[in-house]
Amino acid sequence: MEAAWLTQAHRLLASADLPADRATVQATREGPLVTVELPPETARAVLEWAIEAADRVLRGDRQPSDAEVYKAARALLSQASP
Repeated sequence: MEAAWLTQAHRLLASADLPADRATVQATREGPLVTVELPPETARAVLEWAIEAADRVLRGDRQPSDAEVYKAARALLSQASP
């Protein structure tokens, strides 16, 4: 699940022209630790979108198309702008 989430988060960040390394996953004793180094609302949007996209892939559905990722990235950027 972590790898699928990270892949989708990186796709979203790249489409939004944000550094992919802003989203990371580290293994801990308690389970995976997800870090998104962005303002809170933007980070929440990345987390939620990547969870939904990863879930879709893990269910065996196709991953979101480039057009879907682009649309989500534009929404992310418009949300982040004042």
